[in-house]
Amino acid sequence: MPPTVLHLSTYDANGGAGRAAYALHSAMLAAGVDSTMRVARMDKSATNSDREVAAGSDLRFRVANRLDRQLWRLQRSPNDTWRSPARFGSLNANEINRSNADVVNLHWVTAGFLSIKEIGRITKPIIWSVYDMWPFSGTEHYGVSAPDARWRTGYTKTNRPKDERGVDIDLHAWEQKKELWRPSQVVAASTWMHEAVQVSALMHDWPVSTISHVIDCEMFQPADMFAARNALGLPADVPLILFLAGGGIHDARKGWDLLEQALGKITPTFPTVEVVIVGPIDEAYTNPSGIKIHWRGIVNGNAALALHYNAANVTVVPSREDNMPLTAMEAQSCGKPVVAFAIGGLNDIVDHNATGHLAAANNTDDLAQGIINAINDSQSDNAWGQHARARALETWSPATVVNQYLDVYARAQK
Repeated sequence: MPPTVLHLSTYDANGGAGRAAYALHSAMLAAGVDSTMRVARMDKSATNSDREVAAGSDLRFRVANRLDRQLWRLQRSPNDTWRSPARFGSLNANEINRSNADVVNLHWVTAGFLSIKEIGRITKPIIWSVYDMWPFSGTEHYGVSAPDARWRTGYTKTNRPKDERGVDIDLHAWEQKKELWRPSQVVAASTWMHEAVQVSALMHDWPVSTISHVIDCEMFQPADMFAARNALGLPADVPLILFLAGGGIHDARKGWDLLEQALGKITPTFPTVEVVIVGPIDEAYTNPSGIKIHWRGIVNGNAALALHYNAANVTVVPSREDNMPLTAMEAQSCGKPVVAFAIGGLNDIVDHNATGHLAAANNTDDLAQGIINAINDSQSDNAWGQHARARALETWSPATVVNQYLDVYARAQK
């Protein structure tokens, strides 16, 4: 009999991690698993009677979130990644321990939801779905990849980067994790994250499995491109490139500037190409390539997102660093080619020259050629798109992913 599962996530619909956590919870409910989800902030616009999601005190969350951000500012670092000191939280471990859950599945739980201390006080079997590097780093959600990186070697007073100033919050956070946490089952969504966990100083001896995010392949399925464009008010007769980033074009990790460089190399082949951007609108932005941009703003809801994937010829994910971005997976499930750099979890998502193109890291010439190839394919027999859809059904479907998680839950209970 499947265990009773409690999923913990800061969000249920905000950002890729929150959406991935909720998708797994929903898939488990559909499979007959007794699954509930506790979040710090619920997306009320998406709430319906079958969500089985509960939110805690919003006031406590906002206070903890603000205190955590104030603490973050005591440390100054050239690494501009998102950081979570996690000294303050709005959820108490006693509430978790008193629940009827057999296992607790942690997702992305920072930003004022769960503190490092409260995670250590959870007495039930824990499974940790790792979305970024925070669980085994100091406060950083993404860290440098150098062999002597602190997350690899351990944080000490003597190995702090020389260009950092202020209080060494990273050291304090890592030491607290090392002292208070016990080894638990870790689930990495990508091979890259799996390997990072295994070489980290904090979690190298924790049991780790690789299980992809779950994709609702019925929601994210192929649809007529021209009907999708008509519904969104997008032009029917030009190639469209889709770029999505919750942080917008100024999130350096998501690589808009690299796509921007590639765009100028595409126009000789496709002079009418245009770009659709899903994310915060920047009205002051001027595109140096002169290519027309359709700003869509923040798009809420899976149905609306699926419409955008289906309206484009290709989705481009030019991230410098990423784990297992849902945007790439959902686009592939919609039968669309994805062009990305061969970094992180994107190596697991895109089958090079079969479902899209993996360019050499940060190589904008290669990225541009991949986009050209993808548009050409989409305008001919759409072989890449068809292979992408078939692979998504085989690899990321709810039944496949849920069964893999149930195996990990069983190991956690032993």
